[in-house]
Amino acid sequence: MKPIRQPELTFFNKIIEDKFKHKRQAVETEITIEAQKLADKQAPTMAKQCGVDGDLKALKIACDKYKTFIESKNATEDKLFSDVRDQMKQVSSKLERIGMARAWDQVFDGYDCREDGAEYFVQKLNNCCYDEAYKSVKANHKVYNIIKDKKSECEIVLHTGSDINSTISTLQKVMKTVDIDLPVPSHLLQLAIK
Repeated sequence: MKPIRQPELTFFNKIIEDKFKHKRQAVETEITIEAQKLADKQAPTMAKQCGVDGDLKALKIACDKYKTFIESKNATEDKLFSDVRDQMKQVSSKLERIGMARAWDQVFDGYDCREDGAEYFVQKLNNCCYDEAYKSVKANHKVYNIIKDKKSECEIVLHTGSDINSTISTLQKVMKTVDIDLPVPSHLLQLAIK
C-alpha cells in the first residue's frame, strides 16, 4: 500500500476543514434562530421566574424619580445661573457708568458667573472707595499741595546766583514752611564770608 503524498494530504485537509466550517456555521445559525424564538417566548416571564420582577419594578420607579430629579435640578440650576448672570450684568453695567463718571481706574466686566459672586464687585468697590478717599485726602492735605510749589521756589532761589549765606538762609526759610529742615554746618557759611 502506497502512503498518501503531501500535496494530496494538504488538499484533502483543506477540503475537510472548509466543509466542516460551513456545516458548523449553518448549524450555529439554526441554533441561534431557535434560541432567539425561545428567548422571545420566555422573556416576558423571565423576571418572574428569577424572582426579581418586584425588584425590577422598584428599580424602574427609582430610575424614573432620579431622572425627573436630575431634569428639575438642571432646570433649576439653569434658571438660577441665568439670574446670577443677569444680576451680574446689571451691576457691572451700572458700576461701569458710575466708574466713567467718577474716573475710576477699575473695570467691572472681568467676572466669571460660575466662580465670582457679589464679593467680586465688593472688592472692586472697596478699591474704588480707597482711591477716592486717597484723592480726597491728597486734595485737602495742606503740605502736599504746597510742596511742589515750594520745591520750585527752592530751585529758583538756588539758581539766582546770590551769595551762599543769603541763598542758604532763604532756602532754610522756604523749606521750613513745609516742615523740611536744611541742616547746613555753620563753618561752611563762615568760609564764604572770608
